[in-house]
Amino acid sequence: MKTLIAIDGNSLMHRAYYALPSMAAKDGTPTGAIFGFLRMLLKLLERQPDYLVVAFDMKGPTFRHGEYAEYKAGRRPTPPDLGPQFPLLRQVLEAMGIAICQCEGYEADDTIGTLARIADGTEGFQTYMVSQDKDLGQLISSTCFLWKPGKRGNDHEVIDLAKLKEQWGIERADQVIDILALMGDSSDNIPGLPGVGEKTAKLLIGEFGSVENLLSNTDKLKGKRKQIVEENGAMATLSKQLATERSIASNPKHRKNML
Repeated sequence: MKTLIAIDGNSLMHRAYYALPSMAAKDGTPTGAIFGFLRMLLKLLERQPDYLVVAFDMKGPTFRHGEYAEYKAGRRPTPPDLGPQFPLLRQVLEAMGIAICQCEGYEADDTIGTLARIADGTEGFQTYMVSQDKDLGQLISSTCFLWKPGKRGNDHEVIDLAKLKEQWGIERADQVIDILALMGDSSDNIPGLPGVGEKTAKLLIGEFGSVENLLSNTDKLKGKRKQIVEENGAMATLSKQLATERSIASNPKHRKNML
């Protein structure tokens, strides 16, 4: 099978930055995150992929900000010695002949998801999505895997469909979105339902299967849980919308470039 490796550049740079001590060139330019990123990249290249792409977020709001103004609100600003390393990393990747992909109004996750779905629909392909973001689990299939880098480069974890189902207690990969919709995601400021954590979210989706089915069957709930779900149904729907990866290829403006 041909192999596609799609790397979340922002995720790996942050991972490398916090995993390694501060490093700098002779002129004082910070380089630690770049060093860590490239160390992980070289490890991935040992797999000799047929295709490799690094996806980045772009500056400015995304379509999700238009749906929920508080999306990612409260997130810590990029450390001052990390920001300058991104353009330097791009120069290195370009010199190595590695494709860089980004799209205005979309996140790196959406880019990775689009490429993964294109590969998933192509016979003879397997995809590794390299990221720490748990919401990419919704894209895992029999030929698409989530590669979660470890702190030391070698202790990575590859999550396949069987492991995903076991970890989340679900029957289908897309139910990751439903669980996130109920429990929320503090890293992206996705609100979820008040007072509902991971354990309760998994129980509810295990019983009802989806957010939509849960909201259609609140009569089967009792007490405080029933009240929370009924009073915050719109928020659960919005949270699921925010957690869902969107295909860039479905946008006529970008489809040609993606394909």
